[in-house]
Amino acid sequence: MFVGFACVLLGLSWRTARADHTNSAYEPIHDLIHHTADYVPPFPMVDRQFLKARDWPDTLIIGGVRTVRRIHASGGDRIVALRSLKDVNPGQRVTLFYDVPETHWSEARAGWGPRYSWSARGRLEERVWYEPDSSRLVTRDYTYYRSGRLLGYSWRSEPRNQQGSDFAYEYLSEFFDTDGQLIAVAHEKKDPSGEVSLFAWKGEAVTFDEFRMKTHVLYAGSR
Repeated sequence: MFVGFACVLLGLSWRTARADHTNSAYEPIHDLIHHTADYVPPFPMVDRQFLKARDWPDTLIIGGVRTVRRIHASGGDRIVALRSLKDVNPGQRVTLFYDVPETHWSEARAGWGPRYSWSARGRLEERVWYEPDSSRLVTRDYTYYRSGRLLGYSWRSEPRNQQGSDFAYEYLSEFFDTDGQLIAVAHEKKDPSGEVSLFAWKGEAVTFDEFRMKTHVLYAGSR
């Protein structure tokens, strides 16, 4: 998806890991960027019962639609769909999410409402929100440091049916340091007018491969 895109730095300049808000070249995505973690929008559905996997209801009404709970367990590169939390093996990472009953529960594009993932030790690592929209897949993804502070935030919008001729998507990914300051940004957009992309690390333009490497190291160190 990233291959072949023009990598452009939109005038990012930094001072103590803060972006320069006055740079006019930054305007194309200025309204999308969150310069500190404090400005990231909160998770859309805040309910403490979701913090513990065992407390998730089997069914839930989300956006006026009845959904059913799905359970995935993973270890290494293997992900399996389970019918009960009792089937989770020691050392496996657990993911719970809701989906409409007619969607196959192992389908990659499934999701309707909250999706939570815990480490093998039971620590909450990631929360994803799937907008209750049958035509577009709109997600908000939140990942966390061991301390519980926000590490990454991303937003994506694309068709649930990706075989259509009017395929268009937009994606934003941000990473923050342990003080909540923005340190990395990726943005992509594709529509009938063309394709654009941006990859930046601490105010410097980088290639997609560099961005992926640096954020992978950051993510791995946060675990």
